[in-house]
Amino acid sequence: MRHHPLLRVLTAIAIPLAMLGALLVWGVSSPPGSGPDDDYHMASIWCAGGDVEGRCEATSSPDYRMLPAEIVKGSKCFAFYPDQSASCPIPDRLLRTDRGNWLDHSYPPYFYAVMSVFVTDHLGTSILLMRAVNSMLYVGVLTALFFLLPRGMRHLVVWTAAISIVPLGMFLIASVNPSGWSVLSATGLWLAMWGFFVQTGARKWILAAISVLLLLLGAGARADSAVYGVLALIVAAVLAFRRDRRYALDLILPAALVVVAVLLFFSGGQSAIVTGDTAVEDRPLPLSSLVFVNAKLLPQLWAGVFGMWGLGWLDTTMPGIVWITTLTVFGALCFMGLRVGDWRKRLALAGAALALVAVPMYILIHDAVIVGSYVQPRYIYPLIIIFGGVALVGFARAGLGLNRLQLVVVAVGLVLANSVALHVNMRRYISGLDVQNFNLNWPIEWWWNVPLSPMVVWAAGSAAFAVAAGALVLLVWERRTAPLEEERVQPSESLVA
Repeated sequence: MRHHPLLRVLTAIAIPLAMLGALLVWGVSSPPGSGPDDDYHMASIWCAGGDVEGRCEATSSPDYRMLPAEIVKGSKCFAFYPDQSASCPIPDRLLRTDRGNWLDHSYPPYFYAVMSVFVTDHLGTSILLMRAVNSMLYVGVLTALFFLLPRGMRHLVVWTAAISIVPLGMFLIASVNPSGWSVLSATGLWLAMWGFFVQTGARKWILAAISVLLLLLGAGARADSAVYGVLALIVAAVLAFRRDRRYALDLILPAALVVVAVLLFFSGGQSAIVTGDTAVEDRPLPLSSLVFVNAKLLPQLWAGVFGMWGLGWLDTTMPGIVWITTLTVFGALCFMGLRVGDWRKRLALAGAALALVAVPMYILIHDAVIVGSYVQPRYIYPLIIIFGGVALVGFARAGLGLNRLQLVVVAVGLVLANSVALHVNMRRYISGLDVQNFNLNWPIEWWWNVPLSPMVVWAAGSAAFAVAAGALVLLVWERRTAPLEEERVQPSESLVA
């Protein structure tokens, strides 16, 4: 279906703005300290710039720092207590803590250094500012990537993000957790590098710069994201494979980035293990039993990305309408994607699938734990994103061959899942999950000091996501539906500028 040029321009502007609005609402849906290990991450941010009076002060022991009590104790009263709201009395003084990256250097310092620029004297303002910056970074980079890629690849930016972002992605992107940058890197790096291989002129080199940026963002936030970055680079190289001299020369950039990724990987404590808190001294099960049990339970870890596990400190349980819907959409579209593509797509997809099994199994067996203990879905979330994106490679049309009804079902499903997940996340902190009331304005035990009520904010966030989804459906709406067989296209054939 051909749209009026002005309508296409307005839609192209509305989509990123609406998506940014949806992420910003997720950023205000929970208090400081609501993200996983936020006490650790906030302390690391506040101390990234060194000792500052009243913000991060040294102690007689190099292992400890003095930080505002809101950072050290802010989440203690509600973390792991889903029925407890975020209304916690916190003393206005500095407290001693050893929970921070200065002690074990488990994470690369770069994410914390960038976020420290936005630290103010008010914790709430600082956290909201950081969440907004990370949301704008995600939308801004992917929007730029969309317009720089060849026309036949642009829909992959949208679909890669859309089928895996609810609910975990929405929560992490609009947070102060380093995993948010890993999500952005996984979503865009393989596409940016693939675009570098196939584009020409100025766009080719801008895509090269974006590839470098995305690798640095991911590997500079989490050391294990460097591993996922290498996978993304390999996927791009496989998808773009050609037997010519230009391809061989283009390989220099991803090869150099692999070296950078390796260096960043060993710069953080996570190079020894994806999470330093998971190691145990004694194996509870013999190795054979450990492998057998984890192999059976591994799909639960994958499903956790879609809401089967809780958000925050894993204590905000998502109802079935969220995770069943998102998991169904992801699985259905990936399964449909198996019908299209050539050997390059199949090889890249097989590599991503192998990583989805091998990486978490290695972590679980190395640490002698089973699924459900220590290892969280967010650790392997980037692998899910890459797998989902590669599975959709090969469709000629932006709508992936879906007819009108199918497009509407996908859009409505994701809109509904996002709206419910946002409502549950807000309810968990406003009053605790022991209150089962649709009206978020009652009772209110915690909320920001702003003139907007929780229900208004929830409605705005839900509407923003719906606008983004609706506009995307409008752009890919076909006048008539062609049979799926006619939608097939090889990866090389889809790259038509």
